[in-house]
Amino acid sequence: MLKIRVIWPGKIRKSYYRLAIDDYASRLQKLIPFQIIETREASTGDKKQRIKRESKELIQKKRAGLAVTLDRNGVAMSSEEFASWLRNLGDVDFFVGGPEGMEMTGETFRWSLGKMTLPHELARVVVLEQIYRAITILKRIPYHK
Repeated sequence: MLKIRVIWPGKIRKSYYRLAIDDYASRLQKLIPFQIIETREASTGDKKQRIKRESKELIQKKRAGLAVTLDRNGVAMSSEEFASWLRNLGDVDFFVGGPEGMEMTGETFRWSLGKMTLPHELARVVVLEQIYRAITILKRIPYHK
């Protein structure tokens, strides 16, 4: 059975992103075992140190057999391809970096939302929407057109 966790550093600051995230999380929790985990956002040190600390904390939360990280150079998929890819998976942890990115070590599947740069909070919304869309495709729930 597919079980998904999405892990990212820091709280959502903008209320409109929080509303969208809460909406998709609520929808997903009705369809599959789903959880969002927020780790601490690093606030001190230079950029490289902050990325390293945040990434270390993210990695410590990994529980699933498969880790998926966002990477603009990763594999880009259509919504249908993404749904098909998720179809036979068990536990999956999706990692979304903070405003300055992330450094993941170890075995991860690198997934691309496209070549464009998105604000990290918007990227979180897009990740949840695409997961929700994929699940509705798999469960044949009218949403995807």
